[in-house]
Amino acid sequence: MTHPKRTEMSPEECYFFLRNYPFGSLISDDLQVSNIPFVLSHDSLVETHLAINNPQLKSLDDRECLLTVLGPHAFISTDSYVSKPAVPTWNYASVDIRGRSRLMTIAELESSLDTMLKKFQPKLMDDKLSLPDNFRQKLMAGITGVTIDVTQIKGKLKLGQHRSVQDQLGVFEDLKCTDQTDYANFARQWLRRFRPSLLGDAEY
Repeated sequence: MTHPKRTEMSPEECYFFLRNYPFGSLISDDLQVSNIPFVLSHDSLVETHLAINNPQLKSLDDRECLLTVLGPHAFISTDSYVSKPAVPTWNYASVDIRGRSRLMTIAELESSLDTMLKKFQPKLMDDKLSLPDNFRQKLMAGITGVTIDVTQIKGKLKLGQHRSVQDQLGVFEDLKCTDQTDYANFARQWLRRFRPSLLGDAEY
């Protein structure tokens, strides 16, 4: 079991994060980068696709790669802390996936697109007006599917979990008045779900 104050995510936290933040940067071993949506079809396989003219595809055919996913993040001012001394910082959550990529066959791409539609817009599966079969086939000709056989998943959680409940609540309260409310909501809900002892019985 992950200690509440540790910055490493547990496997459960990693998989929950990836299923809720399915957009990341795919980095091949020659340091080319593509920003992509993806699905974690099961715990050890990632599916995505790139434009057929993307030069990175040449570096993703049976090669090692890294998919890095950044979640909500925010600058944290010392003004939010009750405890002193303190320094400003940046809080965030991220997960890195390492694995071996390969290019999909046409049949695999067809199945993968169904998987992505079911996740992101399931009603489109049967909407032949918006996505008729001939239009879908035309679009498929412009993309190449990529799978990543996962060898390692590592998550980092920096939510100020070493700080007091009063400091955490101060951060949440201050960020409510800024454009960083996404991070505040994420951190509050994450700690309540996975590391509830850090917030105790605090109301917010």
